[in-house]
Formats: sequence, structure tokens, C-alpha cells
Amino acid sequence: MTSKLSRILLVDDDHATRIGLAELLTDAGYETRAVATFEEGLRALRTETPDLLIADVRLGAFNGLQLLVSSPRTVPAIIITGFADPVLESDARQHGAEYVLKPVTPSLLLEMVRRKLSEIEQSKFETLRRWERKTVPGGMPARVDDHPARILDVSYGGLRFEMPRLSELPPSLSVRLPSADIAVRADVVWHTPLGENAWLCGAAVSQTNLATAREWRGLVDGVA
Repeated sequence: MTSKLSRILLVDDDHATRIGLAELLTDAGYETRAVATFEEGLRALRTETPDLLIADVRLGAFNGLQLLVSSPRTVPAIIITGFADPVLESDARQHGAEYVLKPVTPSLLLEMVRRKLSEIEQSKFETLRRWERKTVPGGMPARVDDHPARILDVSYGGLRFEMPRLSELPPSLSVRLPSADIAVRADVVWHTPLGENAWLCGAAVSQTNLATAREWRGLVDGVA
């Protein structure tokens, strides 16, 4: 379960296909940006941060795989085509992209989207877990934004905590630990219901402020 709408960039030069896929993805709960050309797609990849790229193979003089390779950052992708091409398929797989032949059923595409996005969440979680995680005996009282919370475990990269269940959980939170006089920003990586009234959350601690990062590491080091 993600803390915000996943953002999908859809690039297809066929108007009817683009509109239909955009409606399908939007109705499924994704924030979808649909564009028609290679140039528009590349501009969106450079100025925005989509979680997933869905692109047609044929985009004028270019193709969807070239769009993926030209992206300034790594982005998971699904390449859709009406023509079987073993070479393009092999290239797509080498870049971690799915390669799908038209016609693709809505249920199959949505399942593929869910799978690719879940791989992203798992990757984020593994990044969060690459440092040793220490359990906090008895939990540590904290304030998450303006809500009471309890820290369950910590690592140099993140923490796991319980907090009251809100109707909407923001993607970034302020975490204050009164007993240690430390406050950090944390980005929610995952959250799941804990009973009817609470969330269990995993979050990555922002490392942009060096002084705060040192304080956080000192806190982690002090946990037995």
C-alpha cells in the first residue's frame, strides 16, 4: 500500500489508444500524464519524476525504447507494440522493461503495472533496510507531525513506527523524539493498517541535513 498516488507517464502517438489507456489508468487510481510524441515524453522525463513509463514502440522517427534509454534517470517501463521484434524485445528486457504485444487486455496491463510498481516499493524498502535495524525495547515515544507515535525500530537509513490511523497519510513527515531532543524528516516508504485505529509505517530518514544525520546516527548507535 503506497502513501501517495503512483505517477505514470504514458507516451503513445495514437489518439484513441492514448485516451483509452489514460482513462483506464486514471480509473485504476494512478496519477496519469499522457503525451503523444517522443519529444513530449522526453521533456516530461526530464522535468517530472514518474514512477513508471508506458510507451508505444513506434513514436514517429523514434521508439519507446529510445525514450527509455534517453531518460536522465532510471525509470521502470512497459513497452507496448503491435509488432513482434525479437531484437527490440531483447533490448527492452536488458533495460528492465516489460515488452507487451497488442492487443493487451486491460486486466493484464493493470496487473503488469501493479507488479512493476510493487518492485519499486520493494527496492525502496531494501534501500531502507541496507543498514542494521535495531529494535527499540518497549518502543520510543515520538510525535509524527502533530500526532503521538511509538518508534519500534531504527537504522541509519530509516525507522518503523506506529501512529494513529489518518484518512490520508502524507508522503513526508516530521518525526520528533522528545526524550532525545531530535527532529528529522522522514519519507514514508510503506504503511499498512494495524488494527482499526492505527498505521504501522516504514520510513526513510532524510540525509540532506548533515548535522541532523549525525544526531540520528548517534541515536541509532545508542540503542542497545
